Amino acid sequence: MRVLRGNFLGGLKAPQALVAAPTNGVLTPWGLVMGAGAAKALAEVEPRLPRLFAEAIRREGTYQNGVYLYGLVVVEVGGRLYGAFQTKGHFRDRADLGLVRLGTSRLRRFLEAHPGVEAHLAFPGIGLGGLEPGRVLEVMEKALGQVGDRVILYRL
Repeated sequence: MRVLRGNFLGGLKAPQALVAAPTNGVLTPWGLVMGAGAAKALAEVEPRLPRLFAEAIRREGTYQNGVYLYGLVVVEVGGRLYGAFQTKGHFRDRADLGLVRLGTSRLRRFLEAHPGVEAHLAFPGIGLGGLEPGRVLEVMEKALGQVGDRVILYRL
């Protein structure tokens, strides 16, 4: 796993890339709430993502205590892969290392099933989520195993 300074949206220029933002588990009639930080930036690049992510989350996630738990969902739009990497239950909550672990394990499975894909993620849980970067890296490195060399985290 590499950590770079810069904007994770730069991953949109990479061939065979999954570009993912940290997200939460709140769905509205219009889609996944993506109103701040990297999630908002990704939704501005592709406005259909909140609705498409919500459809995938309803299919793949579990509804519990008013929010969905899903870890990671990936959708394809126009030949490009986009991901919602869950770090929070509710968008008002702090990020949760357990959700980071779940999202990372699902990312590992996705990358194992798609050998040519490289994942570009906004560093999960450290901005508005309030987690300590070292703990996040520790959790992610352990969960990613051998596919970790295909994951790039971006910090502004």
